[in-house]
Amino acid sequence: MAFSHLKINNIPIYFLPLAAFFILISSAATNIFIILSVISSLYLCIKNSDYKILIKENFFKVSIILYFLLVLSCIYTIGDAEQIFDVLKKYIKFLYIPFLFYALYVMNNDKKIINFFITGCTFILFMSYLKYFSIIDFDSFYRFLHEINIADTKEKIINNNTSIFQHYIIQGIVLSFYSYLCLIKAFTERNYMFYFLSFLSFYNVLFMNDSRAAYILILFLLLISFFMILKNKKLKITLLILIASLFFSQFSSNLIERVKVLEVDISLMENNNFNTSLGLRYIWAKVGINNIYQRPLIGYGAGSFENTSLNFYEKNNITSYSKYVTRNPHNEFISISTQLGFIGLILFIIFHYYLFKDSRNNLLNLGIATTVLVSSIFNSAFYDNMLGLFLVLIISILYKNQLKIKN
Repeated sequence: MAFSHLKINNIPIYFLPLAAFFILISSAATNIFIILSVISSLYLCIKNSDYKILIKENFFKVSIILYFLLVLSCIYTIGDAEQIFDVLKKYIKFLYIPFLFYALYVMNNDKKIINFFITGCTFILFMSYLKYFSIIDFDSFYRFLHEINIADTKEKIINNNTSIFQHYIIQGIVLSFYSYLCLIKAFTERNYMFYFLSFLSFYNVLFMNDSRAAYILILFLLLISFFMILKNKKLKITLLILIASLFFSQFSSNLIERVKVLEVDISLMENNNFNTSLGLRYIWAKVGINNIYQRPLIGYGAGSFENTSLNFYEKNNITSYSKYVTRNPHNEFISISTQLGFIGLILFIIFHYYLFKDSRNNLLNLGIATTVLVSSIFNSAFYDNMLGLFLVLIISILYKNQLKIKN
């Protein structure tokens, strides 16, 4: 009986590691394990009367205030009930952060989380190579999953050369961080296998994936690692030559193609056609800037971006605007400022300020803060389901690391 009781008590230790493992594999599994972790953390917090630790860090206070401002903004919002519920449901991730940190604080399982995360991402990385080089018939694989009701994969994933179970943008961002994490482990543990995995992921993101946000993120992370990990100048020069040679080889064809697409996007925008990745972000940014100008202090309230964009298109005589209507402007600063005005925008800037301040020159923490910032600039990171869950998970690891440094 004692052994059985011990096993039951140990189950919550695996909630966050399993959530990390499934990040690129199953949205449903990740959501379930994150929620289970939050519930178990809340239970332990009440049991141990550790309420103060949930607001111990200034960052936690800002996260909580941001969410409750969204709730208060329901009083004056121009969004309808469905739009309000959608936003409050997705941004509740801000409240997850202190509870996930508390789970890590009590269970001390951050190493297990990292190991599970690396295992899951490594599986997806190799699957991505198999798909890209058509070694496995993924059409049959996806049909099989659909027939046995395990997954109903979206067309955007099926038709992408490298995506397995998640959208290529999410996969690109997660694999960028995975590449950085493997490089850190390779350096600290003197394990050449992690150098190999880091390089495979770097190559996958930069030359096989279609996400420009992931390109930018992995290059930033590469610069950080160069200046903070590689003390040996000869090794730095050797790696720089190796990476530079890739840009001028046949492997760079996908990257060159993406640059050409960017040129086409710009030419279409000049003709008032915004129905491209860059064009949509441009027109949504214009909507967001206009929203700040029109209602600067408190914004338009929770779930308001869709309605403000409709008003903007009609007032500015933008034709075929139905293609540009969205609740998600793919930029968290625009999303927050539209809903909460300058008050929300300043709080969200402070949110990032504390992340970098609390990184304290720790290599892993600095990579986490950079990942959160780049994701927020190029996507509505916390509005997005899987990307947001990934970010709150790694933020909780950042604060667990900071706790180790303090002690």
